[in-house]
This record gives sequence, C-alpha cells and structure tokens, in this order.
Amino acid sequence: MKVLWFSLSPCGSMRRKGSNLVIQGWMISLEDQIKNNPDIDLHVAFLSDVENEAFCFEGVHYYPIFHSKSKNPVKRVLERKASLSKIDARLLPAMLKIVEESKPDLIHIHGTEERFGLIAKHISGIPVVYSIQGLLAPYAEKYFSGMPDKDIFWHESLYDKVKLVSYRNEYENFCKRAEREKAFLKDAEYILGRTFWDEYVTGLLNPERKYYVVDEILRCPFYNLRWDKQRFTEGRIKIVSTISGGIYKGYEVVLKTASLLKRYSGIGFEWSIAGYDEQDKWVKIAEKLTNIKSKEVNVVLKGLLDAPELSELLVDSDLYLQVSHIENSPNSVCEAMLVGMPVIASFSGGTASLLDNGLEGILVQDGDPYVLAGAVVELSKRFDLAKKYGENARRRALARHNRERISSCLADVYNKILEDYKKHSHEDSFC
Repeated sequence: MKVLWFSLSPCGSMRRKGSNLVIQGWMISLEDQIKNNPDIDLHVAFLSDVENEAFCFEGVHYYPIFHSKSKNPVKRVLERKASLSKIDARLLPAMLKIVEESKPDLIHIHGTEERFGLIAKHISGIPVVYSIQGLLAPYAEKYFSGMPDKDIFWHESLYDKVKLVSYRNEYENFCKRAEREKAFLKDAEYILGRTFWDEYVTGLLNPERKYYVVDEILRCPFYNLRWDKQRFTEGRIKIVSTISGGIYKGYEVVLKTASLLKRYSGIGFEWSIAGYDEQDKWVKIAEKLTNIKSKEVNVVLKGLLDAPELSELLVDSDLYLQVSHIENSPNSVCEAMLVGMPVIASFSGGTASLLDNGLEGILVQDGDPYVLAGAVVELSKRFDLAKKYGENARRRALARHNRERISSCLADVYNKILEDYKKHSHEDSFC
C-alpha cells in the first residue's frame, strides 16, 4: 500500500542535515513506526521555505512544497497582505503534482489547519483521510479568552502593527483559515481523531463522515524516564508547564495563579515554563496587562527545550499544570502523564478524554486562577494522593500511547478505508 502524507512537519527528513526540531517531534515518532511496516510504502509532502527536488531518505520518499518568502522586508509585508485564496491558488498546483508523481493508494492529511485539504476536490479515485490536530473554529471562539483584544492591541508595538504581525492581524488570518477548514471538514469522508471533543465537532460539521480513533505516538524520551519521587521538593514545590503559541494558551493565568499562590498560600514554589523566554512577545504583553512580572511571582521562563531537556525537567519537578483555554488532546499533558507526574489541567476542549478527574489528576475550569491555585495548595499537602494520580496517569498513558498498538491500528484503519472506498466506488459506478 502506497500512502502519501501531507504534513506541516518535514518529519524524519530533518535528520538528513542533523537538525533538531523541537516542534512536532511526535510526527517523527509516528513516521519511525509506520516506515518499518513492510506493507506500507511511505511518501511525505511538506511545506518548505527552501526550494528542493524530491528525495528519498531512510526508505521514505519526501516532497518539499516550496513556499517562498521574500528576504525583502517590504515585500514580506505585501505578502502578508495577500489573500489566503491567492496563496492557496499558488501552492495548489505543486501539491497536485506531488499526488500525480507519487500515485498513492491513499492520502493522509495531518491536520486540517493548513491548506493541504485543497487537493481533495481536485483528485478522484484516491481516498483522503484527515487527522484532527486542533480545530480552528472552536479555537477562534476562545482566542481572546484571557484578555480583551482591544487591550492587547493597545499594548502591541507600532512596529508589529506596521509589519502586519499584530495579534489582530493574526486573529483575522486565523478566522479565515477556520472558514477554510470548515469547508474541508464538510466534505471530508474519513477522519481520524482522539477525543470526544474532536468527534463531536467534526460530527456537527459533517454528520456523514466516517470517524476512526487513532491515538498519537509521543516523543521517545518520555517513554524512557519516570517520575518516581518519594516526597515533594523540600522547602518549595516545583511546578512546570509547557506553553507555546499565543493568547489562548493562557499565560496570563500562570501569572495570576502564581500571584495568588505567593500572596495567600504560604507555600514556597518555583514555576518553570518551557516554551517561552523573557523576550517572547506575549510574555511582555501579558505582564503589562496583568501588571504582574514573571520574576516577581517565582515564574522562570526556560525557553524552547528539546525532548530530552523537557523530559528531565518534568521528572525533576513536583506538579504539572496545564492552563490553556482550549485544546484538543495536548501532547504536553500526555507527556506529563507518560512520565507519571501528578497533573492539574484545565477542563477545556478534549482534555477530559485524556484523564479522569479525581483518578488520574485534577481538572479545573479554564481561566480560573483561584481554583487552579487552590488545587496546587490541596495537592501540596497530600503527596500520597499526588503520587497515586501520577501512577494512574502513567498506566493510562502507557496504554494509550503504545507505539506498536498505534502503528498497527493506523495500518488497520488505512486498510478499512481502502476497503470502504472501493466498495462505495463500485456501488457508485454500478448505479
């Protein structure tokens, strides 16, 4: 079976030049399993800002889709003003050419947020299946949950506004992409998901789609390390969160929660944030809007960490906190569960599909720093309960993210889709 992936990540091809990709490393983990399946001939198409010919590496065929970006700052601004449909029209022929050259039996589009779904209306005789990562339309509803957009815009630099990279510009583009994504989902025949949230949302947009559950393979280091503390760190609780991206990820909740803990709890703590550094734009704006400085409330910004660095940070910490206003199945929570950490997470999106409240961790209302701080205080007094949560979470995560099971499951789903597609194609031609 020849399978063509469309992916935002270059997957394993980054190893060709020894690159160390922090973001979307889980796609490489999935690829490493699938490419070892003798029944699957894997091909991967991905967006690239470097113009390269197709190539083969470690048994996988790769097709870079050149998405040119001018080095001239004025031209880059003009490119940002270009309509989404104009850029789509420019890249569609390249994507269709890859389909024509690779001649796949099945096309798997990873994520509905990007423009890859444009190909679906222009090809026939090949089934197309989408994996749900995030879903932009419900994300857009929560985009400014933390802070009013007018206040954010007021605190952004004139330079960002002129360059058209302000949060208002990003939000407008986000909403346009959400409309495009809804069009993809409305016509999608096959969808892979993981949570009740993505099942319900896609079922609303397209009640006729066929939905399959396929879990994610996480990055290797999180399988190999284990949180095995016998007590919390003496004198101060070590809290850790992984946050990347912008407004709806909830950094202002971190600042407010840390401020409440410092003011009322009497607990010594240090809160490490992986993903942000002191120069991050949203960190600066969140500090201005909340009037809370990260350093003054014991929040330490660690910057981007690779998988080994992050896994070591997790097992050295005491509690994992997830503060996002909206998620599907956040890999950050899954990674914390996999190493066996006690987790406190916001009850948002599909997070409740990952862990049961009061059994494998604690779920709290998103955007509520008081209950989040209160949950930290409660667990800090009950190490045995926290450890039990971590053990239960690890047990569930090991089963959910079992690499061999997921690889076998995905291959099985591919076969089911091919059988279903052939059956209905035959019925259509018969009619």
